[in-house]
Amino acid sequence: MQLVVKGLPEREWGSSIVRLHYSYRDGIGRYGVARITNRADPSNCSDAVLLGHDDDKSIYMAYDTRKALGVKIGEKLDFELKELGWPKKVKWYLNTPDPRVYIPAWLAVWSVGLGAVGTIFGFLSFFL
Repeated sequence: MQLVVKGLPEREWGSSIVRLHYSYRDGIGRYGVARITNRADPSNCSDAVLLGHDDDKSIYMAYDTRKALGVKIGEKLDFELKELGWPKKVKWYLNTPDPRVYIPAWLAVWSVGLGAVGTIFGFLSFFL
């Protein structure tokens, strides 16, 4: 797959979104998290949320994603997509630089952890 690289609209700057026509998403659904690899240099890859776009000749991405893939606006990108499994997806949610994603993710992790501790103490109280 070779598509022309374009920037995201200003309102989406700083996000970990890649906008791509559905015909290139290899069955990965809307809001799916995938690893995008630059085939010209496989060491250049980035994980991002995939969203749609009507332009079937271009791929839209933010500056940080373009930098990670080693491409500039206007260049053609030959890329490969691979959907992330749930462990890598959770890791991505916790480590993405986008605070709109990682803050709720960390709150969820802490909530589940504290809920588990509360459940353990609840069960222990029956036996002590």
